[in-house]
Amino acid sequence: MIGNHKFNIFMWELKTLPKQSLDIFKSSKINEIEAINILENKDYDQKKDLEIFFETEVTHLIKEKLGKDFLFPPLHVSIENPPKVLIVSPRDKIFQKKAVLIKNDITLDEIEIIEKNIDALNLSSIILDTGGFAAYPSIVNMKKNYHNMVSTISHEWLHHYLFFYPLGRSYFKGGDMIFINETLADLFANQVSKNIKYEKSTSDNFFRTFMKETRENVDIFLQKKELNKAENYMDRRLIELQNNGYKIRKINQAYFAFYGNYGTSPSSIHTYHEDLLELMLTYDSFIEFLNEIKMIDDSNKFQSLLKNRSINND
Repeated sequence: MIGNHKFNIFMWELKTLPKQSLDIFKSSKINEIEAINILENKDYDQKKDLEIFFETEVTHLIKEKLGKDFLFPPLHVSIENPPKVLIVSPRDKIFQKKAVLIKNDITLDEIEIIEKNIDALNLSSIILDTGGFAAYPSIVNMKKNYHNMVSTISHEWLHHYLFFYPLGRSYFKGGDMIFINETLADLFANQVSKNIKYEKSTSDNFFRTFMKETRENVDIFLQKKELNKAENYMDRRLIELQNNGYKIRKINQAYFAFYGNYGTSPSSIHTYHEDLLELMLTYDSFIEFLNEIKMIDDSNKFQSLLKNRSINND
């Protein structure tokens, strides 16, 4: 059904990692202002200089945040268009049943054919762009915003780090463990990038409120087993967004299944962002918090830790 559109992570890493590993011996030829100019102009001719700059800069910021003299795994990043992702969800509930990486050169016609074939199996599917992906080195799209670059690179590095611990490996269990991993990576990225003096992305309050309301109403329809009403409602909401200038191609169960993984997303209905913030505040430092939570491998252990820390710090 996907054919030759599937992105081969192993082959990409085999080709890219040896080249990137040599960067560890190089120093950055550009400064922050020059990096910002490259981002604003989307100058891919200088992407190698930009990669070395951000590897050096974000490594420094992470070591500072974690109080480390040495970073493992070493931070490596490839600035290029990341793969897209095919998300599959049941129609009668919002749940990420399957996620498959897709080559980024796929055409819209090819995307729609794949989605149509999957949807014919009484499933909900969508192929989406990604801002980054935790291959090794991490694949990060060139963003115009300096703050977003630091945040995305930090987010992907934490996935690399957590892979060596129970929490990261539990990602493959799906469900709540994806939520916890992704939300923790978002929280970490915010902590690393929060003191950067350059402009942060502005929050789109209209979009956040609109999508949160949409997700909540869709869940109500699905709980009542009113599948057609849920899907018709999402179609109407999509038209509203498009009429307001938002370039969103499709809203369905698979859309919410993907974006709902991230606790800071308006498409999310879980409370892990608030829970992780509450838990983090019970520790004296972020590294103490990280050292404890990285040993968790199921949601029950997370809830027990949250409860115990709350009681002990009352």
